[in-house]
Amino acid sequence: MRKRQQVFIAGHQRPDTDAAVAAAVLARLKRRLDRNRSYQPILLGEATRQTKWLFKRAGIALPPVRPDIRWTVGETMGGETYSLPPSARLGDAMAILQMHRISMVPVVDKDGRLLGLVSPRLPQNEYFFNFNVEDYLGHLLTLDDVVASFALKALKANRTGPATLMPGSFRVANGGNFEVEPGDVVMGGASPRLVRDAERRGAQAIILADATLAEAKLAAAASRQMLVYYYSGSLLALLSSLSLAIPVRTIMDAEPQTLRPEQRLDQAMPFLQAARHALPVVDAQNRLIGVLTQHEALAPAQRRLILVDHFERTQTVRGVEGAIIEEIVDHHRVGGIETVMPARVDCRPVGSSATIVACQFAEAGLEPTRGEAMLLLGAMIADTLLLTSPTTTAVDRKLAPQLAKRAGVKLATFGRDVLRENDELAEGSADALVEKDVKAFSRGELQFGAAQIETVDLKLLTPERTAALLTALEALQMRSGWGMAALIVTDVIRSESRLLVTDVTPARAAWILAGADPNQGRLHEGMVSRKKQLLPLLFERLDQFQS
Repeated sequence: MRKRQQVFIAGHQRPDTDAAVAAAVLARLKRRLDRNRSYQPILLGEATRQTKWLFKRAGIALPPVRPDIRWTVGETMGGETYSLPPSARLGDAMAILQMHRISMVPVVDKDGRLLGLVSPRLPQNEYFFNFNVEDYLGHLLTLDDVVASFALKALKANRTGPATLMPGSFRVANGGNFEVEPGDVVMGGASPRLVRDAERRGAQAIILADATLAEAKLAAAASRQMLVYYYSGSLLALLSSLSLAIPVRTIMDAEPQTLRPEQRLDQAMPFLQAARHALPVVDAQNRLIGVLTQHEALAPAQRRLILVDHFERTQTVRGVEGAIIEEIVDHHRVGGIETVMPARVDCRPVGSSATIVACQFAEAGLEPTRGEAMLLLGAMIADTLLLTSPTTTAVDRKLAPQLAKRAGVKLATFGRDVLRENDELAEGSADALVEKDVKAFSRGELQFGAAQIETVDLKLLTPERTAALLTALEALQMRSGWGMAALIVTDVIRSESRLLVTDVTPARAAWILAGADPNQGRLHEGMVSRKKQLLPLLFERLDQFQS
């Protein structure tokens, strides 16, 4: 079955409810309209408390968190993986390598944990794959290995079975002129004299070949205690294939380079190039889950991407530079994102990106499910502050009751519940609050951040809480390398906000605050929207200060 092309749908960094919902519900709509591709919504960071509550209430799973869409090892590696147990032979490994045209075979235990690997491209393995090594085989295998591999017939053996071969070698007997060390195994023709000579010189066993079974039995009778085995083929055939009996455990690389499935592909490439063969991919318990080849790693397809709820390059997913942006769905100003290929842009001046997705359902002649309608309504309420923000449009006001009916909720009650879930002003960490909903912007050469915190009661912003938020805001500004950072704490019930500013140029901060105490900020009645009110104010004040 052909693998379907995957398209990621991503909101902005530090995702709010609108970004999460727009990505999730748009992906569900796309799946209904296009069965030939796979649409995967992602979050670029941890969901907010409000977002988690809304998805749980709607009975729909949150999209996974994935801040980077660059290819990973797990996404790139092939499907079928071949492996061997440590008891397998070199011959087994060679058969797999040749049959499947692969560069290495992993060796795993009974639980699938990686023990090592065997490859003809390893310096320590190359000799055994290409040369006759009978002079060294005694150090790599036992007599039991040879007996089992070649189905040797025991003509004279201990009652307890074949003894384990002590460190030694396999020796070929050429007539009566051959060397034998204690513990060696002699291989030769079926000659009683050869059997007696081998036993007298201390050989532990002899393997008779180039003979009939009757001839071999006659020769075996010359042995008193030495083990005698019979090989039905020729001595040359036995010699040329003897290395195939070597257990892979004795020649494998027991400390191979491994990769993890979550590892980025570009980070894995240097290891692949240095290894000269495929690399095993293991999980946290060192269990083999796949293999990555150089061929697979060299030519991954370009990512396909749909962006929602942002038009700023500084706010988008990591890895966007190598992706094809197919579509942008947003309700903010057109920012600095550039596309390599022409992209479909659905940018509408409405209260939320969820509003646009709801419109796309209607335009496609489809209705959202109950859960999808609840998500869309919740995101619209979150972004328009229950339809009180100046960003609210007639489209939002028309769609909200329709979505509420479809979701089976009362608009006002549900709306207050949504807004209440976003209020962490009193107890939330100051550092977490200023980063919760912050976006990066630029004006000329100035890079700055603008954050927003929503509350149902601005009285919770005590002097002590204000001081903590200013400290956290300044720390965020320094970490981000911004020249300035602004924060509005918005009372969604009274429709007013307090503006706090930190700036490397104190005179600029004082100008923006219009003379208000920087330690208390400035109260702006009617200000609830970062997009339509705060940003225009900041841009205007910055331009005035510059001039």
